[in-house]
Amino acid sequence: MSRRTVLAAGGVLWRPDPQAPADPQVALVHRPQYGDWSLPKGKSKPGEHLLVTALREMGEETGYRPRIGPYLSTVRSRVRSGGHSAEKVITYWSMKAVGGQFRPSHEVDELCWLSVDDARQRLTAAADRGVLDTFANTRRGTSSLLLVRQGLTATTRRRPAARLSRSGRAQAQALVPVLASLGATTLLSADVPACAEMLAPFAAAAGLAVRRESVLTSGEFTGHESEGAEVVRRHASPDHAMVVCGSGQVLRGLLTALAHVRDVQPPTETAVSKGGWWLLHHSEGAISAYERHEPAA
Repeated sequence: MSRRTVLAAGGVLWRPDPQAPADPQVALVHRPQYGDWSLPKGKSKPGEHLLVTALREMGEETGYRPRIGPYLSTVRSRVRSGGHSAEKVITYWSMKAVGGQFRPSHEVDELCWLSVDDARQRLTAAADRGVLDTFANTRRGTSSLLLVRQGLTATTRRRPAARLSRSGRAQAQALVPVLASLGATTLLSADVPACAEMLAPFAAAAGLAVRRESVLTSGEFTGHESEGAEVVRRHASPDHAMVVCGSGQVLRGLLTALAHVRDVQPPTETAVSKGGWWLLHHSEGAISAYERHEPAA
């Protein structure tokens, strides 16, 4: 991105309508500085992954604790930043409110919960209405599953088994705030050092254990893809995110095997860089959305 690109992220925060639980209510915020009603969003901090930005800004602007849902859209516009013309790029996700309450601040002095139709009428910006229209046609109430490819590795004569290199360890460390913001609670790894090391920094920070699964190891996974997918399904939670770390080959196999119960077709191009990951959104085993993310470092 150019230095004259302003990155930001936010989302559509929703909850079940108390009077009609099958329908959503969405949160709009009033910003006194601009005198508008908008979707919650904010600028990314230097080096911050956009998923972290979206969840952080949602919490700061609304007071609610969000759970990430599917990607919605990216909005681009021209703004003035630092006295120069810049492109502002805002990425939006669907997010479910799972706790918390609103507290007014100097940036946001009001929050209202409205039906999708009423929210569309209240929103000031046409771009926000476009994001809301996408939300209305996106599956809600999903859970997150991250398929992480092991980071960069290095082998030596003394250590023939692949271990993370210095760059790979940096990738693992950069993954910590991402997994923390997503609320990951279950960590599965192929039974190889590099994969376990990829999840180790977050496991230490969160006080979690990394569970090694031999069926997720490349040599044993081939020909047993359905067994590997079943292990993943068995450990998946409807309330918390789960992380699986394996080789590129294992991730490709899981993307195909997990898609046998699905709402959408799996991606045709499944490659992801070392240290990168796929974020899958699922409901009771049915995958409804796929997102590819590059390494956090």
